Amino acid sequence: MRTAKKSPTIREVAEAAGVSISTVSNVLYGKQGFYSQETAQRVWAVVEQLGYRPNRLARSLARRRTFTIGVVAERHLGFVSHNAYFGLILDGILHKATEHEYQVKIVRVPADNPEKAMDYIVDGSVDGVVLVALFADNPVLRLMEKSDVPTVVAGSIPPTVKLPCVDVEDIAATYQAVRWLIELGHRRIGIITGDMRQWSARRREQGYLMALREAGIEPNAAWRFEGDYRIESGEVGIVQLLRTDPRPTAVVCGNDKMAIGALHVLRELGVRVPEDISLIGFDDSEESAFISPALTTFRQPMFDIGLKAAELLLQQIETGTRISHKLLLPAELVVRQTVAPPPPSYGSFSSASSASR
Repeated sequence: MRTAKKSPTIREVAEAAGVSISTVSNVLYGKQGFYSQETAQRVWAVVEQLGYRPNRLARSLARRRTFTIGVVAERHLGFVSHNAYFGLILDGILHKATEHEYQVKIVRVPADNPEKAMDYIVDGSVDGVVLVALFADNPVLRLMEKSDVPTVVAGSIPPTVKLPCVDVEDIAATYQAVRWLIELGHRRIGIITGDMRQWSARRREQGYLMALREAGIEPNAAWRFEGDYRIESGEVGIVQLLRTDPRPTAVVCGNDKMAIGALHVLRELGVRVPEDISLIGFDDSEESAFISPALTTFRQPMFDIGLKAAELLLQQIETGTRISHKLLLPAELVVRQTVAPPPPSYGSFSSASSASR
């Protein structure tokens, strides 16, 4: 019967490196002035070779740390845990945290009193925090900017907020989408944006507007609807856009849920996708590949966003330095079945005109 491999001890590290136990401890916990650079390199080489991991409690006492990362989210826990966007970011954070033997705790931001989240953050319960997709006007952003707690944002933030962040290249993605639609022959391109309190929604609209104006196409306010990322707002938004005359021949949506809502309504009204109208989402959610027709969308590297955010946070915690690094990761266009050249006739649909949703 195979027995579990015994973890190496600090005594074994000391013996292999030819130093005292106290020297190994000083090297591991960064106590300068007690050893030479050569000794430190030798100790770390043995630590790596033996796979030694210092006891969590001892590390915590030595460094006065909790070895816990707080993940601060705008919405309630149920929404976070059941939302693919947040779930994948959390997976990335957990992966990196586990790799460095840190725990992760989720901190809810109360809608009526966001400052309450700060009580938990600054009381020493966590060593640092990742802020996930907070609204641009959330006071927690400014409070964390002024605090001494290491902080990284996973998601978009206003350029005036001087916090490190990891996000997707929103502007480049929607710019690419609209340029592609224009190359296919579309000139009447609508947009169903996300909640404009989210900086990512503003950035995606910015890319949309840039592409239109670069092509000499004047944006039409009637072809714009501000949604809130829910399926229902996509349903309401597409009805509003279809009631315009002339109507758009293509619509870019701020996320997949709104695009799926739009697709439901278009199917009910007998408007064919993509023959009559093209549709593009954003996220590459699981549903986007299985609806009919399958949704053309942008795949966000959400796991990588969480991974990199945790990496930047741990870098600050371990080095004791503050950074203001902003890292943008590319979104990948996933071409499926909801985009085609505009229809030969640009006339209005009577079914859309009579929609009563």
